[in-house]
Amino acid sequence: MTVPSQRELHRPMLQMVADSEGILPLRDVKDRLIAHFGLDDIDLSEMVPSGQNRFANRVYWAASSLRRAGLVESPNKGTFRCTPEGQDFLAAHPATIEIKELNRLIASELNRLIAFRQQSTGSEGDRPPPPAEKSDEADSTDLGDATPDEQMEQAFNQSRAKLIDDLLYRIRGESYRDFEVLVLDLLRKMGYGEPEHTGRSGDGGIDGIINQDALGLDKVYVQAKRWSNQVGEPEIRSFSGSLDPYGATKGVFITTSTFSGTARQTARDISAGNKLIRLVDGNELARLMIRHGVGVVTEYTYEIKKLDENYFADEI
Repeated sequence: MTVPSQRELHRPMLQMVADSEGILPLRDVKDRLIAHFGLDDIDLSEMVPSGQNRFANRVYWAASSLRRAGLVESPNKGTFRCTPEGQDFLAAHPATIEIKELNRLIASELNRLIAFRQQSTGSEGDRPPPPAEKSDEADSTDLGDATPDEQMEQAFNQSRAKLIDDLLYRIRGESYRDFEVLVLDLLRKMGYGEPEHTGRSGDGGIDGIINQDALGLDKVYVQAKRWSNQVGEPEIRSFSGSLDPYGATKGVFITTSTFSGTARQTARDISAGNKLIRLVDGNELARLMIRHGVGVVTEYTYEIKKLDENYFADEI
């Protein structure tokens, strides 16, 4: 028996989680899948060219797709539980669950969240994600007409979108203090200077201070909010006011969630005066973490070569 493909794993995995009628650890899912497909030690030792275990890699992607599609949820790290939507989906799909079907569900879930955020804040609600971010899932549903270079690019975008999703999911499970430390570590690696963690009661809403010069004459004040709720205008005005006792003119407000349209406009209005307020939402935070290597590691690298036309050019 060869290692089953990701699409072949979807339905049995979802069925196993549903049959557990509770929380099922990922290690148990793997064991049941091994028994279900009759995999032996030779099958389980198969590796992909990057050096990663093929079976573990496919289980990982299958589980991630089911979770992002809303068919399972992960109440704790490395555990899964079937959602009511997952139960309904199983009943309606007795055959193989195609990757395209899950991608459509994932895109639908993203659109639902965007619509909910916009509705909750009215016409001045969150801006929808930029087109490049929204198209990642749609582009990944059909690679048949794409060139090899385009397929590589689309696969990269899909992997990056998933990493952003995974980072935010993990960050939101951190403690408030650990999140504040993470934010300051990111800013340090971005080159903003050595940070001081000040997050404690009576700090006036300031979670960190960054000295941008050796003498500490130029400071940036930081507020970090590990929130699931949207950040609104009152929080931005409060943060701006918390800078006044320090005579500060620079502030960075970072959240794991999003900012309302009025919150962003308020930051722009304040920045047009004698202060500079920079807002960083969850998606931008995850992208910055990826760019500066915070909380992520390089798993493998592909080296793509092309024909050197100059080498074969006729001599003049």
